[in-house]
Amino acid sequence: MRQTRRLFIASLLALLLLSANGVFFILQTGIGSLHYVPEPFSGESGSGYETKSLAAPEDNSRTRSQAEAKNRMAPVNLMVLGLDNDKTRCDVIMLLNFDPDTSSLNMLSIARDTRVRSGRSYRKINSLYSKGREKLVADEICNITGLPVHYYITADFRGFRKIVDALGGVEFYVPFRMKYDDPTQNLHIHLKKGLQVLDGRKAEQLVRYRKGNLKGQGYIEGDIGRIKMQQDFIRALIEQKLTVQYISKADDIFTIIRENVKTNIELTDIARYFSSVARLKNENIKTFVLPGESHLIGDVWWYIHDREQTAAMISENFILS
Repeated sequence: MRQTRRLFIASLLALLLLSANGVFFILQTGIGSLHYVPEPFSGESGSGYETKSLAAPEDNSRTRSQAEAKNRMAPVNLMVLGLDNDKTRCDVIMLLNFDPDTSSLNMLSIARDTRVRSGRSYRKINSLYSKGREKLVADEICNITGLPVHYYITADFRGFRKIVDALGGVEFYVPFRMKYDDPTQNLHIHLKKGLQVLDGRKAEQLVRYRKGNLKGQGYIEGDIGRIKMQQDFIRALIEQKLTVQYISKADDIFTIIRENVKTNIELTDIARYFSSVARLKNENIKTFVLPGESHLIGDVWWYIHDREQTAAMISENFILS
């Protein structure tokens, strides 16, 4: 029973932390049936981040004892990518900053239309994946935030739908009617306004919705509005599903996660952070959106991030190594 509970908590933590658009991460240890090969960063140019196990940083605080400093675990930064249907672009880009000492988590969402320099031209950050996979996206996130990326997790919507269905859906208040049809992407969104239980497909529709087919439909803030809705959904999932009654779903969740994840995380890393993540509480989770504004340049809409505001946000809220 104890082992089953650990598996359940780990699998559910994986879901609640990284469920945005089908991205999952297993934070557990002692599962003999787990067989996967961590994949290092791959891609073109860039510094790359091959960290497999993080060493404790130096601590010069006069108030911290030597014993505390010795036992202190370094904060870890995890890049989460949710791919679109053709798996060439990132529909979701997040950086998770986790402090093991305080079991606190900062979630930074980055708009997919964020304008970045690529060689002599500019590209949207979500298109970097097709050029240099996880490595190039990680390099750009480091350039934007000043934070190194230690680990990555990449997945698509299929696992997300399966996980939500395995948990019996998530009760969520849809703030307005969402209707959008795009046959080219095989994307059809039809959600009614109001409190309802979202199954896997409806949950996917919620987190993917940005605008309707008619002018004036959708979020006033565009992609930023969608990002905030995704963060609200994650919080709802945390509050509803991190409970004992879902222990029986552990094996199903574990299997789905294992089959739908690409990551460079090793089992030793999972074991290292498991106890800290298990102590994570909803009130210790903070959500942020990369500061900036949307601008029409030529005939293309871009999200131009504010470097000064970004630096201030990172300095004031994120745990640095």
